[in-house]
Parts: sequence; C-alpha cells; structure tokens
Amino acid sequence: MRTIAVLLLAAGAWLWPVPPGAVARPFEAPAHAYGPGHRGVDLAASPGDAVLAPDDGVVRFAGPVAGRPVLSIEHAGGLVSSFEPVEASVAAGDAVTRGQRVGTLLAGHDGGTALHLGARLHGAYIDPLPLLGRERPVLLPLGEPGRKRAAPGSSP
Repeated sequence: MRTIAVLLLAAGAWLWPVPPGAVARPFEAPAHAYGPGHRGVDLAASPGDAVLAPDDGVVRFAGPVAGRPVLSIEHAGGLVSSFEPVEASVAAGDAVTRGQRVGTLLAGHDGGTALHLGARLHGAYIDPLPLLGRERPVLLPLGEPGRKRAAPGSSP
C-alpha cells in the first residue's frame, strides 16, 4: 500500500482542481500533530471558478467546518483531498470522476483569491504539490566538489 502511495506522489497523479497557476501559500508541516503550520497549499484562483475532482473517488464530506464550507474526497491508496471555501455541487457518498466539477470556489480564503487544497495519506497531512506534479523548488549547488565546470560556450 505504501509503495502505491509513493508511486502516486512521484507521478504527479492528480489533476489541478483549479487552472494551474501560482501557489499563494505553500505547505508548512507542523512540528507536532497539534502544532501551528499550514496543512495544505493555497492555489491562486478567483471566486466563481469551478473546482474539479483531482482524481476518481467518493465524496467523504461536504458541509461547514467551523463556519467554513469544506469538501473532502476519498481516493484510492488512502489519499483524501480537501478543499475550502467551496460551495459543493456533490454530496457525501457521491462517486466522482477525475476532472468532474465538484463545486464552486467562494470568496473568503487568503483575501478571497485562493483555493485551499489539503491532502492526507492514511490520516497524515502531506504536501499536495507533488501529487499535482509540481514540487517546491530546491536549491542545488552549482557544481559537484572535484568536478570542473565547462567554460561558457563550450559543449560538455
């Protein structure tokens, strides 16, 4: 089961729930289960935008949580996606397919200009960007120790 999840993460298996664009706020893992953090990513989008199912699944929840409209979909491999603030066009128990419209983005998150996308794997929050085929940038060294760099204009 864990192998399937790793393959899904590596393959960028999910469809973007809103048109691909900027990440307004990245995932910030908490230091412990109840610590501060940002358990998802905020994707730049506009109120009224269609929200699409990132993959096939079954709607786990659609309704208010602490006064905010939330939608959760259970997918294969122990993955659950969650979205807010979304006016759901589906209900708990509904089967959904990849790319199906499942709701409409409402104003209210990150100044009204973002969709919050969360992901859990077997109950633990994970960064959803790898599932979308987009990872956070990583700084790499300019060269490996002991390796000479090619002169500008020369071929390797």
